[in-house]
Formats: sequence, structure tokens, C-alpha cells
Amino acid sequence: MILKKVAHYALTTCLLLMVAAVAIPNPQEKNYKDRAEYDVITKVYGEADPAAKLALLDEWTEKYPETDYHVERASFYLDSYQKTGQTAEAVEAAKTLLTKVPDSFTAHYVITLSTPYLGKADDQTVSDGIDAANAVLKLVDQQFANKPETVAQEAWDNAKQQSIASSHLTIGWGRMQQKDNSAAEGAFREVLSIDPSRGQVSYWLGQVILAQQDAAKYDLAFLSFARAALYDGPNSMPAEGRTQVLEYVQNLLKGNYGDEAYDLYWPKIEEIAKATALSSERIELKSSEELQFEADQKSREENPMLWVFKDLKTRLLEPTGDSIWADLNGKLTPKMNLYVVSASPPERPATINLTSEPGGPTEVVLNLENRRRSGLRTGSMLTIDGVASGLSKSPFRLTLTDGHTF
Repeated sequence: MILKKVAHYALTTCLLLMVAAVAIPNPQEKNYKDRAEYDVITKVYGEADPAAKLALLDEWTEKYPETDYHVERASFYLDSYQKTGQTAEAVEAAKTLLTKVPDSFTAHYVITLSTPYLGKADDQTVSDGIDAANAVLKLVDQQFANKPETVAQEAWDNAKQQSIASSHLTIGWGRMQQKDNSAAEGAFREVLSIDPSRGQVSYWLGQVILAQQDAAKYDLAFLSFARAALYDGPNSMPAEGRTQVLEYVQNLLKGNYGDEAYDLYWPKIEEIAKATALSSERIELKSSEELQFEADQKSREENPMLWVFKDLKTRLLEPTGDSIWADLNGKLTPKMNLYVVSASPPERPATINLTSEPGGPTEVVLNLENRRRSGLRTGSMLTIDGVASGLSKSPFRLTLTDGHTF
């Protein structure tokens, strides 16, 4: 499914707050090789355009592969690759920085943010992403311990929460690649508990729940897919992706549970998904067949004489139906409750057409022994019996004579 190949907005929100400006090196603190290195270092620090800065960094690296300013240079490469949208290069620069500063929050965070969007999921890439995300979670409290005076408290707190959410996202993505779907589910839930706006994560959550093949949790998968499809606010999936997911989840529900179940459950799924990314409300999904069975059982209890006819019809249409009919023909049927289709003549009927389903076709033709004194309302339920005298199986029609109404 569609995946935005751009860094999360958290990269901008958080890293710009986290990455401290690097001061121009003090010659008394570190040694440059010669005046020419000092000049290029000064140009690097003074260049605001990241593309131009990369050119200067390459010049510096080519002329001075070894330098006392290796940490600063690695940091500048990382920053410049980020700002020029070179994600893969930024990740490699982050790894280089980690060889020099193993606990660099910035380097770990860049790898964390970028890994799911590199377009590859080989074992090393996945492992590096998970390791970086765990490092961010380990370092996050220390990193956010001291807020700069120039940063608003709300922005600072949000940046911290986004860095935590992004770490769980990458861990979830990595576990999903490793087919550890239960762990991935837990990680994605952590993300959405912090930031419910992440539509792509809702879709991933649906995937890993479905992959666990636990029918008792399928409602959670449908709710997650629906959330990804229906949420259209900040950080939602692209419109095209939402359309695809909507069609996918609706077809999935219909295909697994049937049209009747879809008609019953989809409005509730839609309502919940629009309201929240993580709902505590559960939906006990049942197939159309299960729903029909339950409805039939309830109907049997409420209207047993209707089911006298339905069961008789079922037996007459079975392979052994001819023997059933041979035994019934010419005999008085048990009392049955059926719905009126029509009566003739309307005022004082002599013949009544009846059905077992409201609005259904005629299934029983009842020829009365004595005409009724009053007409009948179409759709009303009537208790009858009569002598079986004729049967058509296709379409089904049972004819009764000497009939009575009660």
C-alpha cells in the first residue's frame, strides 16, 4: 500500500529543536593543519546554503581526510544531507557520526526516522533501524532534560513525544519486516497512543493484526484499516492511498463475512474509525450465515407456527421430498402462520395467497372451505390450515383445499 517516501514532519519539528548550532572552531581548542584548512573550515561554518555547504565539505574531506574537526564535519554532512533531501546519504552520514560519537541522539534519530522510507528492508537495514530507535528511547530523557530558553515549552514537549512515537514506529516497521507481528502490533499501538494522526501506522497496524490470523481480533484489523482510509487530517495517507484502503477493507469485510454482515457492521466500524485510532470498543464479528442462524432461532421462539411451514417446505424440497409429499397429500396440515399476499375476492375472500416472508412471493394458495366475512390486509399474518392437494417445487407453491383461518 502507498507509503509516503518523505521524512515525517517530526524530523523538522524535532531535529531543528535538537541539533544545536555548531560554533566556529576555536584555534586554541583544536588544531587545524594549516591556514588553508582554517579557511575552508571558516567557509563551511559561514555557508547557509546546504548544497553549497556539501561542496565545501567535499573539498575539505578531499584535501584533509584527517582532521581534528571530524565530529563537526560529520555533523555538517548529516545536517546538509537532511536539508537537501538526500535521505540515504543522511543515514550514512549518521552512521559515520556514530563511529565518532556513539551516543549522538541526532545520529540515532536520523536513522530512526529515515529507515522505513529508504525503499529497502534487508536484514541489516531493519536491524540498524531498530537499534537506532531503541537508542533514541534510551537517550530521549537526557536529550530533553534542559529546554533552551528560545523554545516554547509546548513545542519542546511535543518534540519529545514525536521522537518517542517515531522510535516506536520504526521498531514496529522493523518487527513487521521480521514477521514478528505481535511485537509490531504493540509498537504501532504505542505510536497511535501518542499521535493518533498517523494514518500509515493505522494501516500497518491492520496488516500485522490480520497477519496473526486470530479471528477474535479481526475487528481490530478492520477498525485500523478503516481509520487509515477515513482519516483525512494532518499526517493522513495520500488521498489515492485512502481510496485504495477503503475499497480493500470493505471488500475484505464482505468477502469474509458476507453482504448482510457488511451492512450490519460497516456503519459501526466507520463511526468508530472516524472518532479514534485506538478504540476500546470491540465488535463481535459474525458471518451472514451465523447472523441468519441466530435470527432464525429467535424467530422460531417468537413464531413457532411460521416455522411449521418453513420446515415443511425445506423437507419437501429435499431429495426425499417426494416421499414426504406422498404422505402429506390429501391430509390436513398442521396450523401455520403466514403473511397475506392477496385475497380473492378482496371483500369476502374464497382464496388467499400467502408467503413465509414479508413481501415475498406466493408460496401457499389456500382455498377456503367457507368464504370469509371480511377482507384481509396485505402483509398481515394469518393462522391457517387446510388439506394438501397440490405441490409445485419450482417455483414452490403448496395448494390447500377446505382451508380454515383462525
